Amino acid sequence: MESLAFGLTYALAAAGCGIGLGLVGAGAVQAAGRNPEAIGKIRTLMILAMSFVDALAIIGLVVALIVKFLK
Repeated sequence: MESLAFGLTYALAAAGCGIGLGLVGAGAVQAAGRNPEAIGKIRTLMILAMSFVDALAIIGLVVALIVKFLK
């Protein structure tokens, strides 16, 4: 049962991260298509947003490890 909780905890966090990264990338591509002159600023904001989304995936991994080893 603990393995199932670990797997589901991290799977949900990873799935959410994948969806979030896709949305961030799609938004950046659309913004670059509308305003190609601002590609530098768009890229900077995209990388920042992707790092925040990845931080949530890391938090999900930490929570999954806590569920696995502290229970």
